[in-house]
Amino acid sequence: MAVIKVKIFVPELANVLSLFDRIEVQRSVAGPPTFSDAAFITGAVATAAAIVGTLEGPFVGLQGQSLSLKVDEGTTQTVTFTAANPVSLANVITEFNGAIVGAVASDDAGKLKITSAELGTDSVLEVMGGSGAVTLGLTVGQKSTGLDPHVSLLPAVENYTYDDQSGLATNYYRTRYKNSISGNVSSYSDWIQGSTGAAIDGTLLTVGMIKLADIDGTAIVGAKVTVVNVFSPLIAGGFFIAGRSKTMVTDGTGQAQTTLVKGAQIDVIVEGTSVIRRILVPDTSPFDLLDPLLQTDDPFGIQTPDLPAAVRRS
Repeated sequence: MAVIKVKIFVPELANVLSLFDRIEVQRSVAGPPTFSDAAFITGAVATAAAIVGTLEGPFVGLQGQSLSLKVDEGTTQTVTFTAANPVSLANVITEFNGAIVGAVASDDAGKLKITSAELGTDSVLEVMGGSGAVTLGLTVGQKSTGLDPHVSLLPAVENYTYDDQSGLATNYYRTRYKNSISGNVSSYSDWIQGSTGAAIDGTLLTVGMIKLADIDGTAIVGAKVTVVNVFSPLIAGGFFIAGRSKTMVTDGTGQAQTTLVKGAQIDVIVEGTSVIRRILVPDTSPFDLLDPLLQTDDPFGIQTPDLPAAVRRS
């Protein structure tokens, strides 16, 4: 899986904004000609991936059987059930939660429900195997992906980039507008493919975030935040980091984020304010672009040269 960037252009913005306030995104893995598996990957709010079994407990024959699961595209994890047959759902939940990291088992009307601890398209669950899968009413290959929040339409912003955190370069995407109050929607756009966006391995990248609010506590929507490369020599994954700048726009919650190369030195500029600061991009992800601990020497301060005094000869 990779982060797939989907470019969205909104023509006749004023007319669109008079009717709608959100952009919905659908994804298709099957692609043309049928796009038969088209499914939304955005929703009203971010949600977690979840898988529910089709059988109710107690589970006969589960003792000694195992269930293998991949959580959020990490390594496959396995739980082997040891409770005596027939195994109650309560015992299944206890043993699962004691063995699997990053997902939580719970009771869904007597059936096993597994939920990722993450939210959004970064949240992925996949049943990888184990004889216990069938006993629990699960299917090997069964997969679930969380939803990202819909993209907020903003005044004066025609171009948007949506990041599918668990996509493939072969996926297809389409969008439509929605009014979050009335529920009215537009017709769909044409299907397009996104791009991976990054040539550098994801382990060398991180996500910088910023949250802006007005003095009365309301979110500042549509504010521009620019990060500028200071061009301190940096090579990552064999690539010289030569890009000059990137500009983000805060969404309906006053937040914005961008991908950055770890170890890069950048200036963060919040347009319309006096905030201009130089930071070193950390290894942590995500991180706050305004974290005071990341501050390096301020290039905009008054520089006082340290010159030796001349020898007095009188």
